[in-house]
Amino acid sequence: MLVVSDTSPLRGLQVLGLTHLLPLWYGQVVVPTADAAELTVPIAAAGPFPFAHHPFIRVAAPSDLGRVQTLLQQVDKGEAEAIALALELNVTTILMDEVDGRAVARRLGLSPTGVLGMLVRAKRERLIAAASPLIERLEREIEFRVSAALRESVLRDAGEL
Repeated sequence: MLVVSDTSPLRGLQVLGLTHLLPLWYGQVVVPTADAAELTVPIAAAGPFPFAHHPFIRVAAPSDLGRVQTLLQQVDKGEAEAIALALELNVTTILMDEVDGRAVARRLGLSPTGVLGMLVRAKRERLIAAASPLIERLEREIEFRVSAALRESVLRDAGEL
């Protein structure tokens, strides 16, 4: 299986030390060039994303620049490239956390999942002990925003409520 990822899910998994889950679930991950550039910038909680340590991740540029330009009217550059690349590669799943990007992806027939969805899956598959402390780390370490309603939904799905 092949999946395209935006910046946020990869950064979240990096900070949590869970990038090893990606090849188990998706095989190969393709990251658009705009997102790869964002991931090379270190953040306080983590250095640059270590692409060299993840041979299952490759960087690619979308070829349909017209589609990217159209998408830029609705989402940022990384999300636009990720959605365009997912459509070009004919994948069904896109890794994306941002609400607007997820909505656009859904309208275009893609199935978005984000870092919180992956935490739920990891918990269900007993690959992590609990999602709640990891969500708290995301909020604290990378200022990941989670509404009270979303937290409740995620924790319920993870069997932690």
